[in-house]
Amino acid sequence: MNSILQCVSNSEALVKYFLFDIYQFHLNQSSVYGARGKLAIAYADLLTELYIGENKDIAPWDIKRIISQKASQFMGFQ
Repeated sequence: MNSILQCVSNSEALVKYFLFDIYQFHLNQSSVYGARGKLAIAYADLLTELYIGENKDIAPWDIKRIISQKASQFMGFQ
């Protein structure tokens, strides 16, 4: 997961999409199959912390938790 997050967090177009809040116009918060926009919001928060925040140590716990709720094979890992 770390490698994937590092790769997508260095995609300029994708980073701008989330940092400039464009993604909010495309959230599907009513879907019963997905995460109801929570994963996108958590990813936007992570990017904000990476690019704007002051913390040097960042752990994507919210993203991991949301993924674990939909994909049980990721439960229990820290």
